[in-house]
Parts: sequence; structure tokens; C-alpha cells
Amino acid sequence: MKTRIFLLFVTLSFVLVGFTACDEIVVDALAEDMSLASSGFSVPLTPDNPTLYAPLTEPEEEPEPEHYIPFPYIPIPPMPEPPPEPPTPPPPRYKIALTFDDGPSQFTDYILDILEQHDARATFFVLGNRVHSRADIIRRTVELGNEVAGHSWNHRNFAGLSADAIRAQIRDTSAAIEYVLGEPPPQFFRPPYGIVTSRVRRVAEEFEYSIINWSIDPKDWQNRDADIIYKLVMENAIDGGVVLLHDIRIYTKEAVERIVPSLIEKGFQLVTVSELLEYLYYELAPGDVFNGRRR
Repeated sequence: MKTRIFLLFVTLSFVLVGFTACDEIVVDALAEDMSLASSGFSVPLTPDNPTLYAPLTEPEEEPEPEHYIPFPYIPIPPMPEPPPEPPTPPPPRYKIALTFDDGPSQFTDYILDILEQHDARATFFVLGNRVHSRADIIRRTVELGNEVAGHSWNHRNFAGLSADAIRAQIRDTSAAIEYVLGEPPPQFFRPPYGIVTSRVRRVAEEFEYSIINWSIDPKDWQNRDADIIYKLVMENAIDGGVVLLHDIRIYTKEAVERIVPSLIEKGFQLVTVSELLEYLYYELAPGDVFNGRRR
């Protein structure tokens, strides 16, 4: 029994001595650190303790997960399909000449606008006594690729005129056109009402002019209805045809607005009389009468 008590006492003594020694080591280490700090010496980092004396840093933010959506997803509607291209008209298979008599007038500019819009051309047979007062329209007509020819001075019926009177009607009208345009008109004219007598042909030969009449007449001077004029032109349109119209009538202007695009849609190219003659390989001699190609 005494022996056990003695051994317990010895063991406790060693334990107390160990704790005291450890305390002294810790105290000595702290004192050494303080002395080193006061002298400005820093302990370097080592691989064994890489964070020793390392500066504090803010923790990195966690990366956002892929496809992160901070608010409810709203799908974007698909882009609308572009509008379809307008159908391209077929290439022209035929040629036809629109001709306008008795102008220029207050409606001529409107008809020129329609022709320009559709890349079409026509021939205007004008009255000489209207040329000077509407010189700007005459010039614009030619600038747009159309042509201007004579239709007498004041629309007198050549059947009741002498040869000298007919000469004056043709000569004065051609001179007025040349004065405004700076060049003579084409070598043809159209007599009023399309009346051709032997006297008219002889005078035309003297001027080396041929005579241009028509093959399609919707009678717009009588049918004062744009629908009727349109219907008659479209029903009778043929390759090489010459259409008689008058640019002094409002219902003709309204009909032309539909006639031009409709003829193009049917495959016609709208050309001047000179272009039509070249297309048909017609060589008109002075005094010849051309009525257009008939059915």
C-alpha cells in the first residue's frame, strides 16, 4: 500500500515538472517574437507554414453557375419574315405605241408621270398654237424619252383646205416644235381626224414627211368613261399596234393610269412611233400612211 502511494506521488511530480517546462518554452518563444518584432525583423514564410504573417484578403466570390438567370426568362419572339418580293413582270414580248393628240394640256404632265413611273414611252402629236405657251411640258416630254410630232396648227380639217393652207399648218407647227426643242420633229405628222386626201399626201411628200394614223381607237373623245376606254384598249391591244388617245380629257388621264401597267403586265413594251417603226422594219417613204399593224 505504501509502495503504491509512493509511485503515485512520483508520477504526479514528473507531470508537474513537464507542465512547468512547457510553460517556460512558450513564454520564451513569445518573448523572442516580441523582441524580433521590435527590431523590425520579420519571419519569412516557409513551405511548412505558407500563411504565417500573410496579409488578410477578402474571400473570392463564388463564380455564378452557368446559364444563371437573375430574373424570370421571357423568350424573344422570332423576327418576322420579310415581305415577299413583288412579282417581276415577264420580259416584253410585244411592242405597242400609245399616241396622244391635241395637247399639250393641263393633263399632259400627269400622263408623263405615269409613263415615267413605269419606264414607258409614247408619242405626242401636238397643236402648234399650244407649243409656245406650254414649252416646259414639250421639253419635259422629250427629256423623258418620249417624242413630239405635229398635228396641225389649230386642228383644221385638211380635206377643206387648199394646198397652201395645208403647207402652213404643217410648216408652222414644225417650226414651233423646233424652236422650243432646238431640233426638228420626226419626219412624220398626223393630220386632224386622220383624214388623208391626195392633196394631203402631195404636201407631205414636199416636206418629206410620212403620215401616222392608228389601228386601235377607243374613241375617248366620245366614250367619256375611263372604264370603257380601258376596256377597249386592252381588248384590242396587239403587237405593233398604234393606240389613239387624247391628253386633253380627264377620263383619258384616268384610263391611262390603268392602261400603262396593264399593258406591261400582258407583256407589252410601250414605245414611241419611231421605235415601233424600227421594230417592225418599216421604212416609210414621204407621203406613205402608217396605220399600225392590224389583226
